[in-house]
Amino acid sequence: MEQAVALWEHGVHITERDDEVYRYVLYQLEAFYVETWYHKEYNVIRKFRAFEDTNELAPYTEHIKIVLR
Repeated sequence: MEQAVALWEHGVHITERDDEVYRYVLYQLEAFYVETWYHKEYNVIRKFRAFEDTNELAPYTEHIKIVLR
């Protein structure tokens, strides 16, 4: 639970994506990205996955909206 609180207090929400079982929510926390796996049926966090490699962002690229001003 401490990980979730730290993420929600200090992380920046980037985007989300779904499959049949999970909702994956992507955050940026300092120099890391954190993927949170929410089980949709049971409404619980099943996993956190932290990474630095921007290649890991590939499943999210179509969901990230960039606004140019």
